[in-house]
Amino acid sequence: MAAVESVVFPATLLFWSLLIAEAQIMTRPACQPYCGGIEIPYPFGMKAGCYLEESFKLRCNSTSAAPILTVNGIDLQVRRIWVDDSTIEVDFPIVFANCGGKERNTVVDLEGSPFAFSKWNYFIARGCDNLALMNQNQSTIGGCISICDKNSESAMTTCTGINCCQTKIPSYLKVFNVTLKGVDDGKGKREDTECRYAYLVYQIWINERAYGIGYYGQNEAPYYMRDWDYVPVELDWGIDKRVFESLVKNGSFDNSSYTSHCEILNPSINSTNQSSTVQCSCTAGFGGNPYLDGVCREGASLSFYRRNIKAKMAGLGMLLHFHSIPVRILVAMTKT
Repeated sequence: MAAVESVVFPATLLFWSLLIAEAQIMTRPACQPYCGGIEIPYPFGMKAGCYLEESFKLRCNSTSAAPILTVNGIDLQVRRIWVDDSTIEVDFPIVFANCGGKERNTVVDLEGSPFAFSKWNYFIARGCDNLALMNQNQSTIGGCISICDKNSESAMTTCTGINCCQTKIPSYLKVFNVTLKGVDDGKGKREDTECRYAYLVYQIWINERAYGIGYYGQNEAPYYMRDWDYVPVELDWGIDKRVFESLVKNGSFDNSSYTSHCEILNPSINSTNQSSTVQCSCTAGFGGNPYLDGVCREGASLSFYRRNIKAKMAGLGMLLHFHSIPVRILVAMTKT
C-alpha cells in the first residue's frame, strides 16, 4: 500500500533568486521608485515625465506615519503593482446598510481610466434574507441572494447561500454600484432593517484570510468582515491602443522584441469607453518591465511565477506564499 510522506524544505534560495531577477530597472531615470515599501513601476509615476499619462499618475502622502499611495482620479489606496501581468491591488470600501451607524454606499466608477475590475475578485454579500445586486449604466449586471439562519450566523466560515452569498463578476467590469434589500422570508415577511453588507474582494486574499485555504486560517470569515472598512481588490490595467501605437511609431517601444509580447483587449460591452487597451508581459525566461521600452532582460520574473500560481489555483485551488521568509513548500512524495 502506498504511503504519503510530507516533506518540508526551505526555499530561501529560490525566493532570493527571484528577488534578484526582479531587481531590474522598473522606472524611468530620476523617478522615485517607491512610496513607503510599494514599488512604482512605469507606466506609473508621481511626477511629469515619470508616468505615461495622467491616468497612471500616483500620489504619495508621506505626512502620515506610514506613507499612503493612491491612484490619481479614483482615490483608491494602492497595496502593490504588478507590471508583468498588468494588475494593481488596492484597498476597496465595503458597502454597509443598517449596520449600527456604519452606513456606506460608495460607488466606484473606473470609466475613462485604464483600470477594470479583475476576474480574480469575488462579489460577496452578507445578510439575513438579503438580495445584493450589482448595477452599471442603470442595468443590473449580477448579484446573489442569501437565505436566513440566525442560529448559525456567528459560526459561518463559508459562503454558500445561508446568511452569505458570493458570485463571480462580469468581465471588464468598470463600475461597482451595489443595491442591498430584504426579500420575502417565505412566510410572507420581509425585513429591511437587518444589517447587510457587500464587497468585492481579491480571490486569493479571501481564500487565505477568510476560508482558511491558506496561511492565515479561519479567523476572519465573511461574518467578521463587518468589523472591516476595506478589503483588497485586484484591478486589471492596460495602455490605450492609440497611445501604444504612437509609442511604437515614434520608436519609444520595440514591438518586435522576442523578449516580450503584447495583446489587444477589446473593451467591455458595458463600458462607455469603446477604445481597446494593450497589455504587455515578458516572455518566459525574461524579466523586468516590458512597458519601459518593450525589451525584457534575461532572468525569470516574480510576476511570471505569480501568473503560473494563478493558473494552478484556477484548476487546483493551490496557493504559494511569496510573503514569508524563508518560503516553505510542501511536497507530497508517494512511496510504494
